[in-house]
Amino acid sequence: MLRKREKSSITFNMAPMIDVVFLLIIFFMLVSTFASAENIPMEIPNPERSLAENVKIVDRVVINCRTTQTGDKEDESAKAVYSIGPNRPESLESISKRLAAAHRANPKLKVIIRADKRLRYEYVRAVMSVVAENEIEDMSLVAHVAGLDE
Repeated sequence: MLRKREKSSITFNMAPMIDVVFLLIIFFMLVSTFASAENIPMEIPNPERSLAENVKIVDRVVINCRTTQTGDKEDESAKAVYSIGPNRPESLESISKRLAAAHRANPKLKVIIRADKRLRYEYVRAVMSVVAENEIEDMSLVAHVAGLDE
């Protein structure tokens, strides 16, 4: 005699999920209430010719060292071009002044030097000297380590 198997039905209990959703809603309502309490409505002056500047204290400066050399062939007439971050190229004296100002604003300033591999070491050493002259102790050189990205 063959027995018929009873069909088992799978049910999905929605009660715990609804509880979690309501808890999340209550949490976000409370957090948004606290955040809006910090912003008290007031009329802030808006001068027409303000000389105020939005000063951002930087914690690190990236100095890019590039070469005017084109191609892989070594060129004796190639020169070094320096810039802070993506800014326009500038002289080492200008970079030194900017580093000094940034170091005064943040004594824990970190300097990261990125150099083109075709650039001669003497040009990179010149940047390192500028960093040392400004008494910045935390300096890093960026290098490609073979095998890490393969």
